[in-house]
Amino acid sequence: MQLPKSRRRQKLREKKCQYPGCGKIFYGIHISKYCTEHRQDRYRIRKRSKPENVNIKNQTITHPYTEVTTTVMHCKLVGCDHQFEVKLYPRQFIYPKYCPEHRNEFKRIRHLQLIGREDLIEQMKSESENAEIEHGEMEEGAADDGMTDVA
Repeated sequence: MQLPKSRRRQKLREKKCQYPGCGKIFYGIHISKYCTEHRQDRYRIRKRSKPENVNIKNQTITHPYTEVTTTVMHCKLVGCDHQFEVKLYPRQFIYPKYCPEHRNEFKRIRHLQLIGREDLIEQMKSESENAEIEHGEMEEGAADDGMTDVA
């Protein structure tokens, strides 16, 4: 079977520009949407979303440790008294804010509904906390948190 050496030329059709507010008639192939004016880069609409704040679901713990250290943290959810262990790694500062039972947003909302605090659910969803724990604050609470070094 012999294949053709040249490609088939695409037909130019009369098209209407899809750019909002333009509507100019132009000739283009079947896939073209915009006139020659609106094909330029300066007319491209770029949608960029803002990066999510990491402190909403996590907490920032600044520490100078050069070895892996284990510390006991309290769950930040209202009405939860659970404690959980967190390993602090060198040059890593973002750690979980909630205990393993409340890491899921659905479980946090369910917990607040069970204790009757529906007012905090909307606040939790809309609020963007910037909770940052400094190294000095951790040292003060180290005795009651049970911080231990792991070699």
